[in-house]
Amino acid sequence: MATQFLTCKFKLHNVSTRKRRIIMHAMREYTIAYQNLLDWAQENLSLVIKEGQYKDSYSAMSIRKLLPRPDAQIHSSMKDSIMQDVASNLASYLELAKQDERTGWPIAILQDNDVMDDSLEHFAHVGSDIDDYNESRDSLLRIARSKHLPLSFARPDGATKNRNFSLLRNTEKYQYLALLYLLPGRHELCQPLGAKQGNLTRVDTGDLFESNTRTAILCPIEIGRNGWQYSKFIEPAQNGEAKIKSAKLTLEEGEFYLHVAFEFECEERYKPRAYLGIDSGILITAAYALVDSKGKVLDLGHYNDKLRELQIKHSRIRERKGRHGQRVTWRDYKTQAYDNILHILANRIVMCAKENKAQIVIEDLENIRVQGSRVKSRFRKFAHILEYKTALHGVPMRETFAQYSSIICHVCGEDMERDDRDVYCPSCGHKDHSDDNAAVNIARRALYRKKDWEKRGGYRAFHRSFS
Repeated sequence: MATQFLTCKFKLHNVSTRKRRIIMHAMREYTIAYQNLLDWAQENLSLVIKEGQYKDSYSAMSIRKLLPRPDAQIHSSMKDSIMQDVASNLASYLELAKQDERTGWPIAILQDNDVMDDSLEHFAHVGSDIDDYNESRDSLLRIARSKHLPLSFARPDGATKNRNFSLLRNTEKYQYLALLYLLPGRHELCQPLGAKQGNLTRVDTGDLFESNTRTAILCPIEIGRNGWQYSKFIEPAQNGEAKIKSAKLTLEEGEFYLHVAFEFECEERYKPRAYLGIDSGILITAAYALVDSKGKVLDLGHYNDKLRELQIKHSRIRERKGRHGQRVTWRDYKTQAYDNILHILANRIVMCAKENKAQIVIEDLENIRVQGSRVKSRFRKFAHILEYKTALHGVPMRETFAQYSSIICHVCGEDMERDDRDVYCPSCGHKDHSDDNAAVNIARRALYRKKDWEKRGGYRAFHRSFS
């Protein structure tokens, strides 16, 4: 059965001074050891090139066997993580270098995608104020030049084998904790863990955890009682519906975050009996149209989860702050609120498709022309959310071309006249909202086969065939 990997970001709660010292020590040692291995590989590049291949391509496993074990004051499992990270980095570099000799040699800089994506999102959302632009740019550059690499935890079995990390649950109160093995056995910062009360269990297995190890720390993680982190990740792991696979610990603006990868089993993908076309509009969050295998419209409508109202509200806040000389920052764009709406919307669409055994059809984003980088970015994010949710639930999904989907009349196939967001067909008299009209055309285009229609008039003739 196919699986899907999703990552959840947990903030470590109220990290004590001692634990902060331990984490910072581990990050420094990890980064230095990482760079030392890269330097060794560069000095012994001919050996790595000769012995690092497997079946005509560079293999991280083959390269790892060549690397010397790091001499670092960290837990032994962290050394294994460093070797795996460096080997994977070198294998990628060597494969790229075969295609382009200008490929730069890897260096020990921050490469955590979630952190960088967040920073790029903030950078894209800056206001017109030059100080805001400079602040966001400098933040992005600080992350790109971070002094410490994130710590990798590749083995989620710390609670039972004393090797890496685990997520634990306190059964006496609503609390979840991260167990992180960071120190070597005789380090000066070592102290007994003191987890002997019998109130801690592993999130993924329910096994009792008791230990007095001196090499690990326990850190509470922030999670809402009914929040998405619990319902989407913790609860499925507790119910055996997801597996905890790996993690990275990052330092972001003075706070520590644990990015945990969960593996979910995907439902078997069904053969579609219908097609659900989705048009992501500007005023309407998403219009939908359900058509059968002949293109007959079975249902029409749109989901409006107040996204436009939210955009208008926050736009007015930004305008008011601008009029009063107050700085408008990326926080005023309320990205998290928008994302929550997109997730709710995607859930509804996926469930609708599943109930009707329909394939979801969306426009190819490369062909969408909209004004404003934030709008296009939101379209892309919505498509990404749909992509992983459909994979989890076994719902087929595809993209189709976007040309003129909103102005081709879905009743007769002729061109319509546009009045703002409304469209009118002078040929048959049909009136519609452009997004609703587009949703029907998008759904039907799942049935379009270019080779079958090339000599019959192309996609224009295809749309006229439904009249």
